Amino acid sequence: MNTIAIPDLRFEQSFTRSLNSYAIQQQESKIRRHEAADVNLEELNAKLDEAEQQELQTSGAHGVQPIGPITPGIVIYAIIKDQILMPFIQGFFLTGVLIAIKPFLNTITAQGQRCGIWLANGLGLNRLNRNPFTPI
Repeated sequence: MNTIAIPDLRFEQSFTRSLNSYAIQQQESKIRRHEAADVNLEELNAKLDEAEQQELQTSGAHGVQPIGPITPGIVIYAIIKDQILMPFIQGFFLTGVLIAIKPFLNTITAQGQRCGIWLANGLGLNRLNRNPFTPI
């Protein structure tokens, strides 16, 4: 019977979300560059007030803001950062942490074995390992 497999959309949704956030960051950085060039404080305040009013008007009832265009540069940046660099860095640090705590984990394992032996001796469960022909 031909059945259509349900695709896993989690990657697509997270990738789209990161593309949108990078596009918004790029758009905000362009706005900040233009505002930083202004030297007159009054002009800066007037532009800020206009930008706030425009944002309130464009956000609509649900507070959704339009995003900037998603360029090929944003896509390449998202792929390199999210799919190559971040997993590499996370794996590097996780491996470093595991190497650093290995002696501590070995100590915990040894203490657990000693505690188990002590508990088995206290409960009399160690008699199962003894030779049944030897007197107790």
